[in-house]
Amino acid sequence: MAFKLEGLSRRNFIKQSSCLGSALAIQSLGLAGFLGASKSFASSDYKALVFIFLDGGNDAFNMLVPRGTGQLRSDYETGRRVVALPANDLQAINLAVPATIYGGENYNDFGLHPACGQMADLFNNQEMSVICNVGNLYEPTTRDQFLNGESILPPQLFSHADQQRQFQSEPSLPFRFGWGGRLAELTHSYNTASTVSPLISMSGLNAFQVSRDSVLNPYALGTNGVTPLWSYNGTRKTMVEALAASIDGSSHLMMQKHRDIFNSAIQAESIISGAFAEADNTGVDYDAIFSAAGSADSKLGGQLKTVAKMIAGRASTGNNRPVYFVKVPGFDAHQNLLADHDVLMSELNNALKGFRDALTQQNDFDKVLSFVGSEFGRTLTPNGDDATTTGTDHAWGGHALVMGGMINGGQLFGEHPDLKLGQGLDASGGRGRWVPTTATTQCVSVIAHWFGIDKPDLPQLFPTVANFADPFHSDANLDFIDLGVGV
Repeated sequence: MAFKLEGLSRRNFIKQSSCLGSALAIQSLGLAGFLGASKSFASSDYKALVFIFLDGGNDAFNMLVPRGTGQLRSDYETGRRVVALPANDLQAINLAVPATIYGGENYNDFGLHPACGQMADLFNNQEMSVICNVGNLYEPTTRDQFLNGESILPPQLFSHADQQRQFQSEPSLPFRFGWGGRLAELTHSYNTASTVSPLISMSGLNAFQVSRDSVLNPYALGTNGVTPLWSYNGTRKTMVEALAASIDGSSHLMMQKHRDIFNSAIQAESIISGAFAEADNTGVDYDAIFSAAGSADSKLGGQLKTVAKMIAGRASTGNNRPVYFVKVPGFDAHQNLLADHDVLMSELNNALKGFRDALTQQNDFDKVLSFVGSEFGRTLTPNGDDATTTGTDHAWGGHALVMGGMINGGQLFGEHPDLKLGQGLDASGGRGRWVPTTATTQCVSVIAHWFGIDKPDLPQLFPTVANFADPFHSDANLDFIDLGVGV
């Protein structure tokens, strides 16, 4: 579905980055002129952000797991009990730098979930890293401050809907904008040749892509690309086009609005189809790549395949700073954790591998940063004693993933919890619900700066980041992007 940009003139279209290739603007300038301008502009300084949201609360402590015979592994086994993954089943990863554990110690022996062999290869090839114990925070908070009510907490902590919205925006009320939508607004100068919104969603409307000024709206694609208007053919097509053509400036404002939205949808469909045609002309066999990665029939694989094609066809869209949103449901594992999480990790593993290979073949891996995160982690302790049926419950801090050619790969950034129950970071009565040691806003500020936001302007995007230590200081251990890589 297309969303028209309000109050659009030719000058404002260029100045404010077209939301969806508005029919009025395209008709006044000519579609060919738009595409010609975008082709010349989109050839330089291109960066894309792909936010892959794991909906429901990913059990990140069975995604990244300590191995070996150290205390961290012992505490993992004590806490996880029947859902602990055997060390020998894990996919070994080689850390470029020992991981920092809460309390100041280092640990060097970790593995990824048994279904994540290809992700382990990406990590070991230094194309992927992990941001440890990241989560929504309004201000720095300790366990004692949490238990004594001495800190300002994210509203409705542990609630799916609230924490999802805050992970995609800010841990405060009222909700004003998503950081993806605001990011697109603040980088509009990179998208002056847009013919379609730089906010592309593969999963419908979402909080992440809500803009502050409502000038930009997301354009939603289907898993396999543009979704054409339903039954828009034959006599119906002729009648609808005739009706739209009959509406002029003297018609009712509601009729004019419907006409403009209809024309915008038709034009946007044409532009997106042009982007897919560009991707086809690259010679990259996307189906073969995702099939080889084991992601031929995966919904996530289909979404990322479409994103890869949109990136390859960017000359048609004219966006040098697109922001993509992808959602994977099913992570609310209150039961059947081991079996269900294995399926989800396999889907994520295969899709990320396919996405990486497609981007590499089209020479875009250095230009595309993939951020994989969830609204919160899960309790370290399970909620039952039967390994075949038990699950884990809502918690707080979890792990995020970053992937791309610009990533300082093969590392665990931030601080990994010490996994000690009833002390340290445990904000629960011994369940292993970790207080985050890195705020979501600190983590994604680093991404936003890479994307084009100057450091002094970051509070426009994340007002609460001013409550925390500088995310770019070495003490934060968030140097996960090599700013010298890419265009």
